[in-house]
Amino acid sequence: MRGDAVDEVLKRLPYSWTADEAERVGQRFRESRPAAPRRLVKRLWQYWIRMSPDEPLFGDTEDDLALLLHARALGLEAPGGDPGPEDGPIARCARRAAEGAECGPLFPAPPAWGPKAALAPQVRAALPSSLLRAWVAGDDQGPVEVLVVGEGIPEIRQQVVQAALTTCLRVNGLSDPDSGDFVGDHIGVGLIRVTAGLSGAPAQADIPSVFRARSVTVADGASSTARGALRDFVGLLRSLADETSLVEVVDLAYADLLAYAQGLRALADRAAGETDRAFLRAPREEDGGPVSLQPYLRTVRGHGASLGVEFSPDLFTTDAYLRVEQAHQRVLSQRLTMDARLRLDQLETEIEQLTADLEAFHRANEEERRGLWPATVLLVERFDEPTGRTIRLTEPEERETEQYYQVNVPQLISMREKWARRMGELVEQLEAAVHRPHAPARQVAAGRFLDAAVRGVVPDESPATERAFGAWCKEVAPMLRFEWRCALRRHGIAPSDVFTAHSVLISRYLPPAGEDPALLFSHPYTLVDPARSAVLADAERAVMVVRDATDHAEPAPAETTGPTAAALWDGLAELAESPGVEEEFGRRFLEALRAQPEGIARRMIEALQPAGPTAAEADAVEVALRTAERHTSLGEGMDRALMAMRNEAFLTARECLDDIRTAPQWQARVWLLRAIVECRAARLESREIPGLLGHQMPGLPDAALRALDEAGTADEEFTRAWLETLPEAGLDKGIRRLFQGLPRARAGCTGDPLNKVSAEREYAVWLFRRAVENARLARQLDEAGEELAEHQEAVDAALAKLGGALEEILLGPYVGGSRGAAEELFEVLSGQEPPRYGRVAGR
Repeated sequence: MRGDAVDEVLKRLPYSWTADEAERVGQRFRESRPAAPRRLVKRLWQYWIRMSPDEPLFGDTEDDLALLLHARALGLEAPGGDPGPEDGPIARCARRAAEGAECGPLFPAPPAWGPKAALAPQVRAALPSSLLRAWVAGDDQGPVEVLVVGEGIPEIRQQVVQAALTTCLRVNGLSDPDSGDFVGDHIGVGLIRVTAGLSGAPAQADIPSVFRARSVTVADGASSTARGALRDFVGLLRSLADETSLVEVVDLAYADLLAYAQGLRALADRAAGETDRAFLRAPREEDGGPVSLQPYLRTVRGHGASLGVEFSPDLFTTDAYLRVEQAHQRVLSQRLTMDARLRLDQLETEIEQLTADLEAFHRANEEERRGLWPATVLLVERFDEPTGRTIRLTEPEERETEQYYQVNVPQLISMREKWARRMGELVEQLEAAVHRPHAPARQVAAGRFLDAAVRGVVPDESPATERAFGAWCKEVAPMLRFEWRCALRRHGIAPSDVFTAHSVLISRYLPPAGEDPALLFSHPYTLVDPARSAVLADAERAVMVVRDATDHAEPAPAETTGPTAAALWDGLAELAESPGVEEEFGRRFLEALRAQPEGIARRMIEALQPAGPTAAEADAVEVALRTAERHTSLGEGMDRALMAMRNEAFLTARECLDDIRTAPQWQARVWLLRAIVECRAARLESREIPGLLGHQMPGLPDAALRALDEAGTADEEFTRAWLETLPEAGLDKGIRRLFQGLPRARAGCTGDPLNKVSAEREYAVWLFRRAVENARLARQLDEAGEELAEHQEAVDAALAKLGGALEEILLGPYVGGSRGAAEELFEVLSGQEPPRYGRVAGR
């Protein structure tokens, strides 16, 4: 029966098959394993459970078990691991599927990675390492490939994974559709590899895998942009290395990487040609060499150059996997694109506002400038050029208005325009990558999750992604592991020679595009460190074998021999008193950390941590805090009231102003702001308020009139001058003038001689309290955010869950750096931008 005849059989329901037709379909399943398509598995599974459930389908236990596992992996209804007391062939297969020998983990359990391992000189690259180590391969024009090894700590891991995905999507957004249609980058658990995908023969390593080093290439005209994207990623890694010391970056020549890959290829070819000999490349301590990711090369003829297995791409069409992919794309790919769009929109809006403000200033004559603009401008934020973000200043700064518009504003516009161009290119590249027919974002996600499922690790992502991945992995991992065991058994390869603590699975997944069918290949790769890895090429093993220190790692003993931590620390303390021993001290300190990491770290903390405050010191800190709160009451209260008014929380705004205790010369400004609050609370339009207040026209609320009377009593001259200029200046500039010259935190903290509180101590205590409060509020917002569902949620439901945290962050007494982010989140959730009063762009 030809293949097209089998296809005709599959179109009919299984109950109509003859025994001969069922046998032919079963033969097709045998031949197509492990890449059996869902349609074939579904029909054959239905035939077994409906037509002959009481006897083996194939008479071959391996194929029977394979059919059950494929049915589960493809989302079909199949018995779980506990099928009950039944003893039929399907129940027996289900029990076998729960056995570790058939479907259990292929990879060894990852070693417990403690401080000894992180400091061990025997290991430079390890997947579970808490330190991230990056090898940057480049040429004369810049970086070509980046390999990052290690899981790292969560805070750093999140930054690196997002930056790697952004870089991968940017490069693939520039790729030449005619040169290739799949992604060779890998963003997995413990290992990231990203390349610039440069065109031309020299840029591609001759690695004998199904997709070589990189088959997706960028157009020649976009090569510099691709290198620029990779250079941005390397820049992040270098900054993390400088700032945290939890990331290490090593530069190497890309030509050396290619030469080493060719050397391994030659070694495998030699072993395949001389079957009576084995060849060992021992580690060379004196040669650091390029740590690289290499395929498992075959050492026999006739089976291909590298080891690999083809699976059915239908694994990525099941409902279980689609839930994983959707959650992943929401958190990473879609969020990255949305963040880029929002940043671009924000930059363009700021450019328009600054340009309009600058043009208005230039059009005005000297008299109009004196009447409409104050003599100085209060800077409350600045534009950070390296990151392209607006950052709030700890203390506002004053600039002469003339200098601000002649120097600061043009610089701000220029910097924002440069970043807007960069963000525009980024958005274009990300959009192109997401919407390409070969779907680079889907390919990267598929490779990430397939590798994690077989290795038995869980990607560190959102809770929804982790839950969905756990459900999918439970169904698909047994089949993947079983088929890998069968494939290795057919080739005479021991699983322990391929699946090690330094191995990963790199996948080539092509979604269907037009008439082209989908494809899925999986290839094992290994980390090779010339200074630490032993490489064996032996025809009898059928594959190149790599061993390093992680293959022999054992948990550290509870009690170690040698000097105690106390003795080592005392020796270090004694050595530190001697002159000119910096180099020796560094060496002995590292040795002490390796010998007794926990004890030495504890001694370091004890030495560096100051003693806790006494009761008297605690009282002094409390007095300083109360003094700071009293002296910063004016600035903080006015800020909070303005923020509350912007968000139409008028009761809160009134309470903030009522709580202000300040000198009489500043009280007038408090009352004038109160008048504006009362006008807004009465739902007067912002454009009407300046004229109504300035001329005290009919229609003003009684509460606003009382506030004006109180302001006149406190400072008649300032109140009269402010009201006279208000109609022409407008509400925005009027509010700016109220805040002009207010004593801010640093100037307001004047100390309290009566209670022996210096100005410096008062300010330091206030800053510390503010930092603690901001950290608490950020954590509270994060916890509230976790309650949101991963799918799009109604605005009122989202605001209800985030409301408490947002209110305290926006209007609390210690609003600070997190306020801007909270305002942006509020705007996104509510779908509208609150009014902006008195906001002045920084330098």
